[in-house]
Amino acid sequence: MQNTRTCKSCGAQSTRQEDFSNLSLNLAPGGSVQQMLQDYLMETELDFHCECGGNKSGQQSTFATLPKVLMLHLKRFQFTPFLQLEKLSDPIDLYRELLVTSAQADGWYSLASVISHLGSGGNEGHYVSDGMHPDTQLDDPADLWLAFNDTKVTESTGAAVCKQRQRTAYVLFYQRRVREQDYQPDTRL
Repeated sequence: MQNTRTCKSCGAQSTRQEDFSNLSLNLAPGGSVQQMLQDYLMETELDFHCECGGNKSGQQSTFATLPKVLMLHLKRFQFTPFLQLEKLSDPIDLYRELLVTSAQADGWYSLASVISHLGSGGNEGHYVSDGMHPDTQLDDPADLWLAFNDTKVTESTGAAVCKQRQRTAYVLFYQRRVREQDYQPDTRL
């Protein structure tokens, strides 16, 4: 990721790059993963004393390069004012396809796996995983997925996972499409 800080008074900029293994996204109830990623990349205001005397700056993150696998952590847990851990079960729209922009180019990603937290609270619950069948290609119309719940493994589809895990998805794994120039996303999902 590339982080750029810009002074609101004089426009002076400072840029640094950081390596990330995943991005933690704030929930946008009723929103989509695409929207939450765009919110993450929006400029934020911060207090910063510039040499010009200005005290306000903006900071914006962008992808310097696009990873092969994009891991997105959805912030489903928060502390109450009384420091109790609570789970947020707000529904979000999970889409099979995700467009990510970077300084180099745009890239299409396909959802390959979802880790979900089942349970009502932050101190209890159970984790399950759904993932594409290993013999299934990203654009395979069969759309065969597997649901893993301890020792029980059942068949599913990506469309069913996106619908079923709207309130429980916790970590999303998106795989970059190899032949992006030939790719046209299925907007029906």
